[in-house]
Formats: sequence, structure tokens, C-alpha cells
Amino acid sequence: MKKRIFVAIDISEEARSKVADYIEDLRGEFSNLRVGWEKAEKLHLTLKFLGDIDSNELQNLTEAVEKTARQFSNFNLQISQTGVFPSKRNPRILWLGVDDEHESLQKINDFLQTECEQRGFVKENRNFKAHLTIGRLREPNKSKELIDSHLNKTFAAVKFEVSEIVIYESRLQKSGSIYTKYKNLNLQG
Repeated sequence: MKKRIFVAIDISEEARSKVADYIEDLRGEFSNLRVGWEKAEKLHLTLKFLGDIDSNELQNLTEAVEKTARQFSNFNLQISQTGVFPSKRNPRILWLGVDDEHESLQKINDFLQTECEQRGFVKENRNFKAHLTIGRLREPNKSKELIDSHLNKTFAAVKFEVSEIVIYESRLQKSGSIYTKYKNLNLQG
């Protein structure tokens, strides 16, 4: 049976709490808009989304993530940026971004992508932009004030330590997706 899988970095509980407060502020200010706000427990930084993969592919992925985790040490990230995807003219996703002072997350992502590609997984065709999805706009054309507010707000920066890479399974339900940790791999470099 296939599983819907992605690889991610978790954020600290302090960061999760601050981001949740930020989301609640926006939700309260713009309660009249249709936005799919992300739940605090689901916040993460996606490194690679694989979609539905079988048990052999999952084993290959696990080996790629294990090898990646062995190459890198713990490092710090800071959540501090606001933005939208794919563009301000055509926004669909509200996000918070990270400052990666030593490009550690970028290096981990590059290494992981190479390891996955060597194991037969498709290479990402877009540049990596580390971010936390905080909301999905259901009616972007009615959301200009929300977008402007989000882009002009100052998110009170929060720093956290990254110590592991997580393989998640995502199960789709009528009420939304549910994420379950399949495997945690501590950074060991």
C-alpha cells in the first residue's frame, strides 16, 4: 500500500506558539475572509514532498534521509520574514520565512535532493524557499487587505535549534490532512 510522504524540519514549541499567535491575530482581523489557516501542530519546513510512494521507495527515501542526517550538525534558524506564493499579483499562500545565516538548511536540502535523485526520485524543478505555510487563500481576489497587512507586519523574530529531520506521512481526510511522524532522524555530523 502506498503512503503519502514528505520530509521536513520541525520548529520548536516556542516558535510554534509565536506563529500560532500571529495566525490568530490575522484570523481575528480578517475573519470575514475564506482562508484555510494552518493548525499550529502542522507547522513545519518542507524539504521534499514525495506524494504517494510504495514501501520500497519509502525504504530508499529513509536511506537518503539517514545519510543526510549523518552529514550535518545541529544549527539555528530564525523565523522572521513574511511573504506570499506564487507572487504578490497572484497570491495563494501566506507564509513565514526563515533566516538561514549559515545556509545550513539550504545545504541540507541540496544534499537530500541529490541523495533522493540518486535513488530514482524526481528532482525538484523549482528553487528551494524555506517557509512555513500559515494560510491558503480561498478567494485571493477578495484578500488584498489581508495580503497587505501580512506583508507589512513585522513578525517578532524567533530563533530555534534544528536537531533532526522528520519523515512524515500525510493522510487526507474530509476535515483536512493529518500528519504522522514516520521516522525522526537526529542530525549527527
